[in-house]
Amino acid sequence: MENNSNWICPTCGAANTSGKFCVNCGSAMPEAQAQPQPVVAEPVQQAQPEPVYSQPVYSEPVYAQPAQGTSFKTGMGLAIASLACGVMSICLCAYGFLAVPCGIAGLILSGKAVSAGHPSKMPMAGKITSIVGIVLGGIFLLIWLIAIIGSAAK
Repeated sequence: MENNSNWICPTCGAANTSGKFCVNCGSAMPEAQAQPQPVVAEPVQQAQPEPVYSQPVYSEPVYAQPAQGTSFKTGMGLAIASLACGVMSICLCAYGFLAVPCGIAGLILSGKAVSAGHPSKMPMAGKITSIVGIVLGGIFLLIWLIAIIGSAAK
């Protein structure tokens, strides 16, 4: 149920033509003005919005982040172990039964170091030394087997 009376808001001074609340500030109509009263037409000033002063937006510069896994620490232990196994397989090539497993372990560790993202050439060196150790160990292992079979046949 709307009140069709004209009243002036005591808070902001705005003239209201109807309702129980001021259309400008939202305050309730006072009880004393609840009865209809003639309203003297006063110009209502429009509330002007405050000017918005904007600052230029400065953002921090964007620096490119290094790709994942490019740290030398990533996979470093695997690369060192790969190279160590490869060198040991070359050193133990006269004992084929020891050189081949060391070379295979070096190949596996080299692959894991590369997949972990180690950026240096150490995993490649471990892979090469492991392959050389496996080949030399296999040759010496065949020589040992031929020697054992040849001595058993006599």
